[in-house]
Amino acid sequence: MSQFDDLRPSAPTSAPVLANEAPLIFGFSVGAIMKVQPDRARQFCTNVLLALDTPESTARTISSHLVEADMKNVRSHGMIRLVRYAEQIESGYIDNKAPIDIRQVAPGMLHVDANRNWGIVALDAMVPELEKVARENGVAAGALVNCAHTGRIGAFSEALARRFMWGMVFGGGANRHLHEVAPHGGAKGVFDTNPYAFSLPMTKDSMASADFATAATAQGKVLVYRTNQKPLPAGWIIDKTGKPSVNPEDLYDGGALLTSGEQKGSAMALIAELFGEAVLGTPHELNWFVIAVDLSRFTDQSAYFSQALSLQTKIEDCPPAAGVDKVRWPGQPEVESEATASSDGIEYSSLELDRLVTLGSRLNIVL
Repeated sequence: MSQFDDLRPSAPTSAPVLANEAPLIFGFSVGAIMKVQPDRARQFCTNVLLALDTPESTARTISSHLVEADMKNVRSHGMIRLVRYAEQIESGYIDNKAPIDIRQVAPGMLHVDANRNWGIVALDAMVPELEKVARENGVAAGALVNCAHTGRIGAFSEALARRFMWGMVFGGGANRHLHEVAPHGGAKGVFDTNPYAFSLPMTKDSMASADFATAATAQGKVLVYRTNQKPLPAGWIIDKTGKPSVNPEDLYDGGALLTSGEQKGSAMALIAELFGEAVLGTPHELNWFVIAVDLSRFTDQSAYFSQALSLQTKIEDCPPAAGVDKVRWPGQPEVESEATASSDGIEYSSLELDRLVTLGSRLNIVL
């Protein structure tokens, strides 16, 4: 029996169609899609991290974050990251037991040192502290240094928006050791993907959110294509000679990501790079800056949500262009994907699950 046997859809009409000539992994073709229930995915992640001697509260924070990303269809920052996290824990790059040190350095300003723990854990701890400071001062800002991967940073701008705040997160500063992105017009990488996220509440339960790399895509999305052995969309990367490529392997063989929006993405990346390094110091991975603005200093919730509903209606009532099923506001696709995954399960390819099952097998954990 395959470890994937109980992941097969129960309805025969939704079972994967397997071509005889397709390569098989654990009895499934490379293109097969299987569904995993969110609770099961979270438990698997938690068990893997516990097996790597991660404190339980930290393991659950990381697991919830990764699975939520998959549920929102942000696959670049989902459970596939667990494979790399395991390698980084074992190498010492991630100190999964390190304390998160938070101190107030000025009125309205926090400094957070993750001590090489995950940025996910540090930002999760920072958000409620920023809320307290913003309630007192109207606005709060926090710097995060010395951290490992921060995951889907939109989760943290959205967490602030859920508290009726404007939240913004951006990071950079890693050009000395991470140079995956070529500046506009360049033929080799100089800095990292230097992402930004900012959010506002759209409804009391749903956040309008912009979360993007200043590169043409997140490196994690290239990883998803590489894992699934698929060519990249044109315009994402160049190879080590500076020529355009759609082969994901070329990024890992001396190539580079292109910037998003040409000069615009390059400019935003530079600002994040300067702030991350020249202001906050040489990072462990990236350094981060978070801003929270208390919206109640400007408006009350009733008036705000009335205006937000009016704008939401205008967007959703906009006639769709050819080939588009409907017009959505930023953050809405993720809301819809999460709702579907909650009821139907999260879709994973056999290649993605193969990597996770291999990791689990090494640690005697079954997905």
